[in-house]
Amino acid sequence: MTSLAGAGNQSHINSRHSFRIGWPVQRFLYQCALAAAFLLAWEYLPRIDALSSRFSFLDAFFISSPSRMFRSLVGLLSGNNDNQLTLWPYLWTTLSATIMGSTIGMILGALFGLIFSNSRKLSEVVRPFLILANSVPRVAIIPIFVVMLGPTIAASVVSVVAVVFFLGFFNAFEGGISVPNSLIENSKLLGASPFETMRSTRLPMVLTWTFAAVPNAISFGLIVAVTTELLAGIPGMGGLLMTATANLQVDFTFAIIAALSAVGLVLYWGAVFLQRRVIHWKR
Repeated sequence: MTSLAGAGNQSHINSRHSFRIGWPVQRFLYQCALAAAFLLAWEYLPRIDALSSRFSFLDAFFISSPSRMFRSLVGLLSGNNDNQLTLWPYLWTTLSATIMGSTIGMILGALFGLIFSNSRKLSEVVRPFLILANSVPRVAIIPIFVVMLGPTIAASVVSVVAVVFFLGFFNAFEGGISVPNSLIENSKLLGASPFETMRSTRLPMVLTWTFAAVPNAISFGLIVAVTTELLAGIPGMGGLLMTATANLQVDFTFAIIAALSAVGLVLYWGAVFLQRRVIHWKR
């Protein structure tokens, strides 16, 4: 009898373990619950007159609602809206500026980071000026690019490059100087030329640190591209957002913000995927 009872208890314990939900599933459920709670609060709290009359930030005129935003988003995707505008050409302009600017900025940043990390004297001379340039607010120089290049996609690309370059440079530079001196000395003892030493010792670390910054770079690139379009009236997502806010179309504005958030998430995931493919040991 004791053995049967023990076997029954063991079977019960095993069955409990077999139905245990893993952390990835739990995490997904928690995220869904948080998103659902936020959307429900956003939808129904403004409908309570006592709250909306007391707190202006709960007025549906200012914050719209998920249902109204979704209808505006569908209309924006299909072109069936009061403005007779469709999302795709504006999105293409913003995506082009983001991807081109981020790519150019990261390549230039990695290149200069590699060169400066390989020359201590050069880095000591130039680095203070780069830090000074990096401290300049980007919003202050975006109008200069717009004046030089006009309200075109070129102004957006250059603005993105100006921001992403420093992110790529400082990451690449730190990666380059993190190479142990013993590794460099061993390479020289084996008869490697200065270029071969740089290629075999510093370049792998520079690339590793550069790709580690790619997800943040693409996110910053999207923000800068939209900001440039907002300031210059460039016909991208920023220009579309400016049109919606100027006409006090709150539902339309939130639909554009939702589309930008989705695009930013996809770009970030794509950058993380690229990062893990290149830096395959990073998990």
